[in-house]
Amino acid sequence: ISDQKFELLPRPEGLKAELRSYQQAGYSWLYSLGKKNFGGCLADDMGLGKTLQTLALLLKLKSEEIETIQTSIPAGQQLTLFDEPKNQKKASLIIVPTSLVHNWHNEVKKFTPQLKVYRHTGTQRKKIASINTIAEKYDIIITTYGTIRNDYEQLREITFNYIILDESQNIKNPGSKAYKSVLELKSNHKLVLTGTPIENSLSDLW
Repeated sequence: ISDQKFELLPRPEGLKAELRSYQQAGYSWLYSLGKKNFGGCLADDMGLGKTLQTLALLLKLKSEEIETIQTSIPAGQQLTLFDEPKNQKKASLIIVPTSLVHNWHNEVKKFTPQLKVYRHTGTQRKKIASINTIAEKYDIIITTYGTIRNDYEQLREITFNYIILDESQNIKNPGSKAYKSVLELKSNHKLVLTGTPIENSLSDLW
């Protein structure tokens, strides 16, 4: 990206993968958007590593959060193996098609095992009292568009760090319940990931 207006970041410490040059640029761009309080649409073709770039971003932010916690510890004290500092921010919510839940969960475990991940899916998923606790304890909550349609009244009470939509063409129809449900959710930052940002008209991207 020759006309980039952002700093290329090194691979996040602890990431269990090498980043190709375009993946490094994509992850650095997503990071720069967050620092400017912008949302974004990462529209890479299928197979180019949108998941990896997103996880690199979340790992980078987690490392900054840990560094902030450590620098706030009074002189002469330190965290022990038995100390688990509470997250300063709520979890990031990643919304995916049902068919991709398992893949996302595995990618988190494979590439960013430092990030704690919870799957909010299925008939046994917890209700609001527990979900709020989970949002404080975990780094990533993975859920589905179908679950959001059913649970948005509970989930909209939480302000997530990031809301990330994978295969975000699922909400391209502004008249759909999925679109309206997602709009009910609150977060500090928003990102969408898609291999098909425009299929019929510019309104798809909007």
